[in-house]
Parts: sequence; structure tokens; C-alpha cells
Amino acid sequence: MSGAAGVHHVADAHPDAADGLLPEPPVVEQPPSTGPIPVEEAPLDPRAIARASLDAARNVSLWWTSSGIVVATVVALVVGTRAGAFVLAAVALAGAVVRAVLPSPGPVAVSVRAKALDVAVLVLLGAGLALLAQILPR
Repeated sequence: MSGAAGVHHVADAHPDAADGLLPEPPVVEQPPSTGPIPVEEAPLDPRAIARASLDAARNVSLWWTSSGIVVATVVALVVGTRAGAFVLAAVALAGAVVRAVLPSPGPVAVSVRAKALDVAVLVLLGAGLALLAQILPR
């Protein structure tokens, strides 16, 4: 019996490999740019994100949304829980309308995901809060 059972000689993987010269990979031409990059496909820049987060205090949509939540809280404390829940539901439904009507990317306070998903979440939140407020005992 031979000790070399199953051993085969392998040919060179590339014909030019013996010379040490390998052919250069083909050059792939990039298609010409058709205009500005859409917002969804733009690369993220951490510095731009940090600057935007520092500028968030100047964003009107954040102030409107925060004010609506504060008003709902004050109404809940002064008038009652049911009335406060209705005000909070109205704030969520108003955010859904604003997100649906304004063009993308939309207000920062209500623009988290795709427009349809944002609107659906806000409508479900507003309708759910209104429903729960309706069944609250007086």
C-alpha cells in the first residue's frame, strides 16, 4: 500500500501565476451623477448630527409638541384626567395631520421613520388615547 493515497497534484490557479504577473482587474466605470443625493441615501456625518442636536432648541416643532404635552398635563391636573387625555389625543392627531401634509423630511418632532409609518403611529396613538379617555370613569 502506498502512503500517498488521495494526494493529487494541483495545477496553478492562474496561468500567469508562475511569472508572478497577474492581470489587473477590469476598470468599472461609475455612472454619471444624476443630481443631489436624496436625504435617505446621504451618508451620516456625526458632526452635522451633533450641530443639529444643539440647534434643536430653536426648532419650532419641538416647542409646539412640548407645549401641547404641557397643556395636556395642566388640563389633566386642573380639569380632570379625562379632559387631559383628550387634549393629549388631540396633540397626537394634530401631529399626524402635520406629518401627512408637510413634505419630507417634515418637522423634527414628528418625523422619525417613513411618512406613512409616522402618520399611522400617531393616528393610532391619538385614537387609542381618545378611546381610553372615553372609557375612563368620571
